[in-house]
Amino acid sequence: MNKFLSGLLLAGLLSISAQADFVRVEAGVGMWSQSIDGTIKYDNNPAFTTDTLGYGTVENPYAWIFIKHPIPILPNLRLEYAAVEFSGTSTQNFMFLNKPFPAGTTSSLTMDQIDAILYYNILDNTFWTTIDLGLDIKTMQGAFKADVTTPLGSIINVDESTNLVIPMAYGRLRVELPITDIGGELEVKYLEYSGSKVLDASIKVDYTLVDIIPFVDLGIEVGYRKQTIDLDSSDISSLNTSLKLDVDGAFIGIVGRF
Repeated sequence: MNKFLSGLLLAGLLSISAQADFVRVEAGVGMWSQSIDGTIKYDNNPAFTTDTLGYGTVENPYAWIFIKHPIPILPNLRLEYAAVEFSGTSTQNFMFLNKPFPAGTTSSLTMDQIDAILYYNILDNTFWTTIDLGLDIKTMQGAFKADVTTPLGSIINVDESTNLVIPMAYGRLRVELPITDIGGELEVKYLEYSGSKVLDASIKVDYTLVDIIPFVDLGIEVGYRKQTIDLDSSDISSLNTSLKLDVDGAFIGIVGRF
């Protein structure tokens, strides 16, 4: 019995060692179809909706890459980029930066994001299941611009911008279908603080086309992503604008596994 248990232990250690002796890199790039809904409020000005601004559905690029290394004590690294940009012409009056803007104002809202994620593998393709947990540092480059020329010829405009760094809990679940090249993933980033909350969640299915290029497996991914950005200016000293926004939509992209 002791020899049997020793054999199992040795086999397990050799298996772990074999899996740890390599670095794995995966990357993806694609387009995210985004719709936006919610309200924007500057300081004590009345809140106004994204419908008021005339924002519709847009397509913006995204990209991601992760590096998994064989050193257990050090976290792995995942980097993500998502452009979030809307523009339109307002259908109603609104106020921003204490300035009144009439219907017909052109405006743009930008919330481009870079995520730097440090994570650990809790499960690494064990029974076709992978679980990652870690910390996401999301950097959001936000800007709101509005411009209009009144019937009397005067110009009203604003150009307000800010950069926010948002630490978030990170989790990822991946399940692969045995004897296929199909996998499914759920990825969640979350932060709640006082009256503010940020959620960034996506679900996807991918299919890998193996051996198309030497040393690279290419595939496609299709999914749905939703962000809830609920930021209260009273919680963040550098922010004068409160946001209650939902950004969501389907995405499709190309995946490379090295």
